[in-house]
Amino acid sequence: MDQPFTNKEDVATLKQEVIRLKERIAQLEQQIAEIQQKCRHVFFETPVMRKCVKCHYVESLYY
Repeated sequence: MDQPFTNKEDVATLKQEVIRLKERIAQLEQQIAEIQQKCRHVFFETPVMRKCVKCHYVESLYY
């Protein structure tokens, strides 16, 4: 099974896209953290966890 020919520029472009997307993910995760910090939580609880129904913040109650 031969690999199809891969262009170096294609690989470099894909790597740059991956880096860009990872940076965007980090930004979005920071936004979520800020929202969760400011939220007045309303929790739905189970025996092992509780989850805010507004911002989806989760706390484990299982120790």
